[in-house]
Amino acid sequence: MEVAATTSTFNIPSTDQISSRQETLDQIDFLQMLMAQLKAQDPMNPLQGHEYAAQLASFSSVQELQGIQSSLEESINMNLLMTQSINGNLAAALVGKTVRAQNNTVSVDGTGADLRFSLASAATDVSVQVQDSDGNIIRTIDANAREAGDGAVYWDGLDDAGNRVPAGDYSFAVSASDANGTDVSATTYVEGIVTAINYEGGQVTLTVNGQQLLLGDIMSVMAAEGESSSDSQTATYQG
Repeated sequence: MEVAATTSTFNIPSTDQISSRQETLDQIDFLQMLMAQLKAQDPMNPLQGHEYAAQLASFSSVQELQGIQSSLEESINMNLLMTQSINGNLAAALVGKTVRAQNNTVSVDGTGADLRFSLASAATDVSVQVQDSDGNIIRTIDANAREAGDGAVYWDGLDDAGNRVPAGDYSFAVSASDANGTDVSATTYVEGIVTAINYEGGQVTLTVNGQQLLLGDIMSVMAAEGESSSDSQTATYQG
């Protein structure tokens, strides 16, 4: 006996209808797809019950994953807002205080600048190279032998030829070695009073010596001038 196949007609949605739909599938979408699948199946070879069960299980798993993703996104957004709020309050409390930040940039405008660094161990040969914005070494300063710890050399704002450099930002690098010729690690930093707090693009920066420093680069905070140690203790932050 011949079995007549049933032909179903489906309306194809317009471009506007498609574009107005959300990108993710919901329960209604899934049920519509399931009904379409039932109508379009081959009567001589219909889908089995376990196949429908597998599809339902797969859709349920996708929904659970979407729910987890949504919860994670909400949690991340809340944590981000909380972090920004904490950083903003912390930064505001630093105005007027002297801070030390890991950095190797100084700003000069007709004057010189202190080039600060910290040595991991004693060194017999220490030199500081000043570089322009293009990475060219414009001045090399011999810092002589140094003990372990903090140190600094003063750069008068002149290049190796004795010419005053244009106003702007310059970077510096420190190379050091001990009596055996072994390299000694040196960390560069800047130190100064926080004069302003800046908020841009959800990020907090501090204005120190005319430079913009990231809050995460702050290594330590010293008491403001005239503030006793009991009022403000030195704090250390690691970025």
